[in-house]
Amino acid sequence: MAIHFAFLAGFCFAVSHILVRRGMVQSNALTASVISLTMSATVAWALVALFVPSTAIFSSAIWYFVIAGLFAPGMGRTLNFIGIERIGVARAVPIVNSSPIFASIFAVGFLGEVWLAQNIVGTTLVILGVVVLSSIRPAQGEWRKMDVIYPVLGALSFGISSTLRKAGLNVDNNPLFAAAVTATAGLFISVCLLKLGGGSRIFRLPRRSLGWYFAAGMFNTGAMLSVFYALSMGKVVVVEPIVAANPVVSVVLTALFLRDLESITTRVVVGAVCTVAGTILVVTI
Repeated sequence: MAIHFAFLAGFCFAVSHILVRRGMVQSNALTASVISLTMSATVAWALVALFVPSTAIFSSAIWYFVIAGLFAPGMGRTLNFIGIERIGVARAVPIVNSSPIFASIFAVGFLGEVWLAQNIVGTTLVILGVVVLSSIRPAQGEWRKMDVIYPVLGALSFGISSTLRKAGLNVDNNPLFAAAVTATAGLFISVCLLKLGGGSRIFRLPRRSLGWYFAAGMFNTGAMLSVFYALSMGKVVVVEPIVAANPVVSVVLTALFLRDLESITTRVVVGAVCTVAGTILVVTI
C-alpha cells in the first residue's frame, strides 16, 4: 500500500503544479503558497476532528511534525512555487524532486534505514539533469541562472522534512494528525514569508487565479495526505523516489496544457528524465 499511496501523491503533485502555474499568470508564488496551505490545513484538521481521538494532540511526536512542517511544506513549497514562477514548471519541478537524495542521506544517517549503494551513476545523472535544466533559457520572459537556487533549496527543505516526518511516525504512527500539524506549521512559515515580502501589498488574488489555486490546493492536500500514509507504511528510501517521479507527469501535462506559457524542448525532456532516473537509482533499494 505504501507504493500505491506514493504513486498517488506523485500524480497529485504533478497536477497541482500545472494548476498553480496557471493561477500565477495573474498572481504570484507567495499568494499561491498561502492559499494552498490554508486549504491543506483546513481539510486535514476537519478530517482529524472526524477520525482522530482528541488525545492525539498530547503525542510526543507532535514536535517532529511541527519542525517538519516549517521546512516543508512551509519553506519547501514556497521555494518550489517561486521556482515555478521564475524558471517554469518543466525546469523547477524536476530539480525540487531531487529531494530524495537529501532525504535518503538523512534517513540512513539518522533513522538507520538501509540505502544500497548504486549510486555514483545515480548521483551523476541527477547532477547532469540539474545542469541541463538550469542551462535552458525559457522561450518567454527573462530568467537568471541564479534563480535555480530556489528549487535547489526547496529540494533540501523537502529532504529534511521527509526524514523528520518519518521520525515522528516512528514515535506515533498517526498520518492524518501528522499531516494536519505539518500543514499548519507550513502555513505559519508561508504567512511569515508573505509578511516579510510586503504583506497585503504583494498578496494578489484575482478571481481567475482563485479558481486555479482552489483546484491546486485540493490536489496538494491529496498529495500531502498520500505522502504521510505512504511514509506510515514504508521507508523513506522507498517512498521518496516514487513521489519524486512526478516531474515526468509534469512535463507531459506542461506539453498538453501550458503550451502558451512554456515550451518543452528536447533538452527539457532530457534534463527531467536524467533527474528522475538518477534520483530513482540513488535511492531505490
